[in-house]
Amino acid sequence: MRKNVSLIILILHQVLFLIIFFIPFSIISELNEELGLTIALILIFIIYQISFWILYKIIFIEISSYVFGIIMFIVGFLGNFMAIIISPKYNMWKSSISVLTHHPGGMFMRTGLIMSYNLAIPFFIKLGRKLKAETINENIRKLAVGSGIFTSGAAMLTGIFSGRLSFNSALHGLFALLSWLGGIVVCLVYGLLMLKNSKFSKSASNYSFLTFGILVFYLIPFFIVNFCNLFPETSSVYNFGRSIYLIMATLEWFLILMLLSWFLANSIFIFKENIK
Repeated sequence: MRKNVSLIILILHQVLFLIIFFIPFSIISELNEELGLTIALILIFIIYQISFWILYKIIFIEISSYVFGIIMFIVGFLGNFMAIIISPKYNMWKSSISVLTHHPGGMFMRTGLIMSYNLAIPFFIKLGRKLKAETINENIRKLAVGSGIFTSGAAMLTGIFSGRLSFNSALHGLFALLSWLGGIVVCLVYGLLMLKNSKFSKSASNYSFLTFGILVFYLIPFFIVNFCNLFPETSSVYNFGRSIYLIMATLEWFLILMLLSWFLANSIFIFKENIK
């Protein structure tokens, strides 16, 4: 009964702040005040975090890890889906996800990013606790949880800082890169821990390793594309970087869906196997 009440309160809390996050987008964005929008999002983000973690300590602690993982997937997926649907001029096969923030659906993508990765933090914490075992090195387990929290924080800040202003654009790029790098550590370390824990199957650890491999595969052309401009336009490095730029948008969307499915797959596994 308490878990059901906790879940209802969690959903109500998320719906309330979903509406609150939309307010500055609908008011400030019409005035074309990007800096004002960023400041408003920061203030709402702080209130959102404080209220969430106070409720987490009191109420949400009762909620199972797989619930956080499933809701995280739903919020993240719907945020991206709605963003694409109401942005008909955006071409997901040619433009990066960051470009979507400049379209009408950007508010859905940014809000979904903030709220989904906030829900990812308790999932990482609770998953880390389930991985405790005599065969598990405690420092590595703490590294897994810490990297999960770090990655989630970077992803949320990516949603807050976005736009055409050089300040926002620079921070957006920095936090996006940190979230990718953090994701590599998360998938690798959690995969290793699952491999050493008898409660988790090889399929669970292999899925983490697969996601890790795709992340690494994405970051190689990512760095080439972003740093090829440092070379002369006549150089082979520059030409190669510009040529593979055409596949980066598709690869980025595939990676986003892969990362979201990582939370869903592990949540389903935990629920199915009833891992305590």
